[in-house]
Amino acid sequence: MTNELPTETNLPPIYCPLPPYTHPRAAEIDRTASTWMQSCAVLQDPDTRQRLLTSSCSHLLSNSSPYGKIERLGAGGKWMYLGFVYDDWFESRASLDEIVAASCALQRALEAPESALADVPFLPEFLHVMGELRRFATPTQYLRFTNERRRYFQSLPWEASYRFAGKAPDLNTYVTLRLGAASTTAFLVAMEIYNDDEIPSTEFDHPTVQAIREVAASLLGWVNDFYSLSKDARDAGATVNNFVNCIQQERRCSTKEAGAEAVTMFNRSMLLFVRLRDQLTHEASPPLRKLLGDFGRAITSALTWHAESPRYATNALSVTTVRPASLDPSPLDIPSISWWWQQLE
Repeated sequence: MTNELPTETNLPPIYCPLPPYTHPRAAEIDRTASTWMQSCAVLQDPDTRQRLLTSSCSHLLSNSSPYGKIERLGAGGKWMYLGFVYDDWFESRASLDEIVAASCALQRALEAPESALADVPFLPEFLHVMGELRRFATPTQYLRFTNERRRYFQSLPWEASYRFAGKAPDLNTYVTLRLGAASTTAFLVAMEIYNDDEIPSTEFDHPTVQAIREVAASLLGWVNDFYSLSKDARDAGATVNNFVNCIQQERRCSTKEAGAEAVTMFNRSMLLFVRLRDQLTHEASPPLRKLLGDFGRAITSALTWHAESPRYATNALSVTTVRPASLDPSPLDIPSISWWWQQLE
């Protein structure tokens, strides 16, 4: 097994047959969100502040949501900016106790804003954004969103425990851990709020809909992993929590082989996403049909935004819309997610 650092440039092409989308008011939505972020005193380091404010990270959201109401997308854009602040803050912590305390307190503030603890970091900004989302959402939508944010806050100390130990989790553990720690399930569920269109519980809670949410959320997280390879290599200890690194550890192979295997897993999961989307779309209600479309646009939006973002500062991944001839449609040999394929008819 070789010890060279992985890079994005030696990865095989990513399979993504989904068409990209650019929201006609993306710049306006981003101005709303970034102007608000600029007014917040949450970033002291000038370089970090400038990098965030010029990231246009709300494009991740707006370019996923053609049916979203503009005011709601503006609130979601604020959440995107604040989310990166929180992500960096949690990664900078050196104490697991501090991470547990902060993540539990933030979840409590999300559920009951009046009960918020005073020493939670960036609490006024957090309450402002969550208050806007709660005002827009139906009780059912907000509960769904809160449940997915809980997954995120529960995953943060779990992820940090591996970082502090300086070792990667096994692959089966990692794919489940990443579902929460990437916050991508909450990102996708919030689309229902932006669309102002509640999905019936008989559909939303169906195992096949849960499966496609997890597939899409994982694809988003893995895109971030691919683009984080160079960034993580610059941040001591960060590389332990990366899809490619976990495969290299488990397979005891070179970084190039691990990268190729990671892309193959991504491509096989992308094929599953398309099949589940087509299967569900046939009989989906209009709100669910909108959400499924948003899931696909979110994946292409992630690929485009990461390639252009100064946060990652690396070459764009190669993307192909053509299904690789040898792509295996069978389930991945990862027990914690193999049930996704069982939802195919």
